[in-house]
Amino acid sequence: MCRRYAAAAGSAAHRVAIAILCAMPSSSSPRYQQLADVLARHIESGRYPVGSLLPPETDLAQQYDMSRHTVREAIRRLADMGLILRRQGVGTEVRARQPESRYVAALNTLSDLFQYTQRTKLKVMGEEWVIADAELAAQLHCELGQRWLKFLTCRYPTDGKIPISYTEIFVYPMYEGIREQINNRSAWVHGLIESEYGEKIVEARQEIEPVLLSADIAKLLRASAGAPALQVRRYYFGAQGRLLSSSNNIYPEKRFKISTSWRLEWAK
Repeated sequence: MCRRYAAAAGSAAHRVAIAILCAMPSSSSPRYQQLADVLARHIESGRYPVGSLLPPETDLAQQYDMSRHTVREAIRRLADMGLILRRQGVGTEVRARQPESRYVAALNTLSDLFQYTQRTKLKVMGEEWVIADAELAAQLHCELGQRWLKFLTCRYPTDGKIPISYTEIFVYPMYEGIREQINNRSAWVHGLIESEYGEKIVEARQEIEPVLLSADIAKLLRASAGAPALQVRRYYFGAQGRLLSSSNNIYPEKRFKISTSWRLEWAK
């Protein structure tokens, strides 16, 4: 196959591009992944510096002898890695030389979950009061018409610029006083409720399911609309079994991993 491509290659740039692909170790990876790997290496080496634009899809398709669909999928992979950002009317801009490392949260206990929130930073983008309609009541497992304070946020690694997640936080009305401190990036909702109101969270529940990123959320996360993501809903309960707060977290592909372990205690 490489010989056929090399024979058909016209320009010097075309021949070099084909040679790069052919020099890669044989792999069962799809061609879009192989192209994404090549472009990622070019970005890391500085061939495409941060702030510059990648060549248009049509040019890349011709240069690497691939379909535009294949090139488009490779570009989407780079966007999901946080390396590039597609800007309408401008082009595909290089945003980073190396992909953001995936954040791994080992969540085996309630204490682990609290430590995770403290090892990240929260950026609050807005807040609003909402009344639970049928959909929200089903999501929060609360009564229809119940009032909640809702925060719109993104969560980041403490030393990172690419968000780990888009997170909507719902807080029971009697704890609205935390809004004065939640803008502190190191703040965590559960700790604020405990420190301000003396209400300890004794139970947390978690629901996980795959979703596709909507256009609005994808833009906030610097990811691609329609890309796969992980939706994690968490519910925090007080001593009386009352729901104190809840969060709906959307994690883009390849940015977050949950690690859990169970130990089987055999009856003696």
